[in-house]
Amino acid sequence: MKHPSPTSRCLLALTACLLTALTACAPKPTTPTPAEADSSVVTPSEPPTPKPQAQASYLTLNLEAGTIDLAARMVHAKPDWLELIATTEGPNSRDHEAIVSITAKPSEVHLALLTLGLMPGHPQVNKHMDGRFVPDPAIGPELRVYFVYEINGQTVQTPVHQWVTDQATGQPLPETRWLFTGSQFRQWQGKEYYMADENGNAVSLVNFGDDLIVRQTDTTQNNDEQQLQLNPNVILPYGTPLILRIRVTSPAPAEAVPSAVNPQQTPAVR
Repeated sequence: MKHPSPTSRCLLALTACLLTALTACAPKPTTPTPAEADSSVVTPSEPPTPKPQAQASYLTLNLEAGTIDLAARMVHAKPDWLELIATTEGPNSRDHEAIVSITAKPSEVHLALLTLGLMPGHPQVNKHMDGRFVPDPAIGPELRVYFVYEINGQTVQTPVHQWVTDQATGQPLPETRWLFTGSQFRQWQGKEYYMADENGNAVSLVNFGDDLIVRQTDTTQNNDEQQLQLNPNVILPYGTPLILRIRVTSPAPAEAVPSAVNPQQTPAVR
């Protein structure tokens, strides 16, 4: 019988921990979990009812709402070249080209998405066909991704694409699809590695080929031509803590100008 690899055993153990936590009575969430609407400003009149969830200090999984909340912090201090929405913390971080860093490992987020009932597709890869390499596009279940943060005592939820602008046009990135591609495993010297953990590609704006979650696009790290940048009107400073919220898809929410962006200077979202 073939025994599971160390990585597989780790993934199975973490899954068991998540499922065990889901059977327990969880504490009330510290931030609203809007299952009923995608309002950009969440101001509940009374404390929300506790939801079934698995919770760590940096990851909260809510089965009823279909959300994963990840502790994050701002790591991009100026409009500059972006290739990721979120990278990991630590030595493998790509925070020089991401908006936020997250504490959770991509493999942990992968497991939380499995617990929500999703199965990953695959990142964009090149396949050899007819004597040449051709791209096999990224595929996977569609997700919604938001920033959740506090502004003047209010909890604000903003689609992440509104914090990204096209350097050529100055316009915010159009509403986009985010795909659970699931990165990939690789063997090296007898060990198995989850590549998004190794390279820090948690939520990608361009295709790296090992992304956990990626924007649906043909653009790769090799041909993006420094097209995307942080919206220059985002007013959250470097180091600000916030939540990166991942939600399984539902009908598209109405767009709203993010409150962390100066509304007097922000181009209209189309």
